[in-house]
Amino acid sequence: MTKKIVRVHFLGVGGGIPSLIRAPPSIAVSFHGRVLLFDCGEGTQLQLQRAGLSPQRIREIFISHLHGDHVLGLPGLISTMIMLNRTKSLTIYGPPGTKEFTEITLESTHAHLDFPLEIIDVMKGEISHQELYAVNCLPALHGVPAISYVLKMADIPGKFDTDKAEQLGVPSGPLRKRLYKGLQIETPEGRIVKPLDVLGPPRIGIRIAFSGDTAPNQDLVKAAKKASLLVHDATFTMAHLENATKYQHSTAAQAAEIAKLAQVSHLALVHISPRYASTQEHQQEAQAVFPHCSAPEDLECIELNFSE
Repeated sequence: MTKKIVRVHFLGVGGGIPSLIRAPPSIAVSFHGRVLLFDCGEGTQLQLQRAGLSPQRIREIFISHLHGDHVLGLPGLISTMIMLNRTKSLTIYGPPGTKEFTEITLESTHAHLDFPLEIIDVMKGEISHQELYAVNCLPALHGVPAISYVLKMADIPGKFDTDKAEQLGVPSGPLRKRLYKGLQIETPEGRIVKPLDVLGPPRIGIRIAFSGDTAPNQDLVKAAKKASLLVHDATFTMAHLENATKYQHSTAAQAAEIAKLAQVSHLALVHISPRYASTQEHQQEAQAVFPHCSAPEDLECIELNFSE
């Protein structure tokens, strides 16, 4: 297993409308040959291609809210999956109205599904629990039903001590694999060896929090506590605080304050208004509050490590 197994692909970091430098919101998380998609703005299909990610690898899609810049790429993406003869199931989560929007759009465009599609309206709590990860959601503060998401990767076993295994008489091969999976084994000499005898402390699973569009939210501080990465709305700078307050978005400085309170490892500023040709001011403003931050451009990728 490689250390850098979780990649966060910023397919689109703009907000409101597409621009020549930023696509609408869409972020893909890839690991172990699968992809989870958070929001699906216009042009997500093209951005997936540019990032080298196949739509067929997407297992679940998480929509933050039903403003057009976050969801209008969804019908086209599903249509592409149909054209590519998808057979694997797909699950879509989003706030109330997501199921109705998706079903009406697919019906109106005469889409004929050849794969299982489940659409679930959610607002709070654990919504997906898989072998490798779980996803929780909580209400965001945005004037319409809106959601923030927290992705938690499963913990993985600690580092395998090959020297200790040699001392205990555990040969290379299936017996070591069983120990790595947490199973007790018996060596050829009849010695009982437990996983704790050869494994270091478990490596804590990576956690990624996605704010969606939101005003500063103290509930998100709790949900994102000590996350590996917080991807947060930074639509405006403090020079346009009045707009941020009026439309229930966050400034870069406010996003940084949330990151600081939550003690996250890194902050990524997204949903940048098209009024800004550069994110330099966003980054300077945020770094004055929380130094470990960046404003990714479209198609940038952040790789995350499990802790040792």
